[in-house]
Amino acid sequence: MKAQSVIAVVRFATREVLAEFHLSTGRLVVMEGSEVIDALHPPDSWMALASLNHGDGWGTRPTVADLHQFLERYVAAKLRFGLSSAE
Repeated sequence: MKAQSVIAVVRFATREVLAEFHLSTGRLVVMEGSEVIDALHPPDSWMALASLNHGDGWGTRPTVADLHQFLERYVAAKLRFGLSSAE
């Protein structure tokens, strides 16, 4: 059976942030626990992933490594602003 989504997780301190890219819709969801922090739809999701310049999927078919790198950059940028209201 073909995978329906690609998932990456970043853990830091006591927090865990997950990014899930839905292959059928191109939707990219970033969550901390059950809280949705961000949800990007195409073409925004594709551009966010394509900006990494890795792989040959141009953001429409990211690998786990592509998504993990996106998530690491996302978390690093958002941590400056508190990432989410949940502590």
